[in-house]
Amino acid sequence: MLYDLTILSLLPNTLGAVMPILPKTYENFSSTGRPLGAFACEFGQLNRFAFLTAYDSVEALTEERARLMRTDDAYGIAPYLGGVVSTAFKPLFFMEDKPVTPGEYGPFYEFRTYTLAPNGLDETADAWSKIVERRNAMSPLLMVMASIEEGPQRMVHIWPYNSIEDRVKARGQASKEGIWPPPGGSGKLTALQSELFVATGFSDLK
Repeated sequence: MLYDLTILSLLPNTLGAVMPILPKTYENFSSTGRPLGAFACEFGQLNRFAFLTAYDSVEALTEERARLMRTDDAYGIAPYLGGVVSTAFKPLFFMEDKPVTPGEYGPFYEFRTYTLAPNGLDETADAWSKIVERRNAMSPLLMVMASIEEGPQRMVHIWPYNSIEDRVKARGQASKEGIWPPPGGSGKLTALQSELFVATGFSDLK
C-alpha cells in the first residue's frame, strides 16, 4: 500500500468560491486510487486543503500522476488555485499491515512532518516500533509513513483527536511517562513541523 498526500493551496479570498466545489474535487480526486480524507488547515498556513489517497501499487500511482500531467484543470478549481504539492509515501514497516480505514476518529487531525538525515529512516523507524503501541493506548496513530520521492526524506505521522483538550492530555501523559518522543527516535531528524487540520464534511475520515 502506498499513500499520496496532496496539498492544495488557495489564492487569498477564494475560500467562499471553492468550498461548494471541493466535494466534487474529492469525489473525482483520483482515477486509480481510493480517496480517504480531505482536511482543511486550521493551525498553520491557512487556505490549504490536504487530500489523502491510497494506492495499491506504484503502477497505479504512476498512472494517476501521468493523468494529472495531461489535464489542464485536474481539481476543478484552477482559477482559485495558488499551488499544489503532491508527495508519495510508504508506511513504516510496523504499519504495513495497518492500512488507513475510513471512520470517525477526529474531527481534528494533527499532521506532523519530520525531515530525516540521509539514511536516517531505519534508526528512526526502529525506535518508533518499540514504543508506538504504548503511545497508541493514549491516542490512536492513524498512520506514519516515509516519503519515496526524490529529495530529503520526510516522515509524516497523522494523529486524530476528538478535541484540542484530548491532544493536550495525550501528549502530556506520553511526555510524563517518558515514552514520547520515542527514546532514540530523534537523533536522525533535521527539521520538525506540526499542523492541525479539520476533517471536511465530505471526507471519509471524519
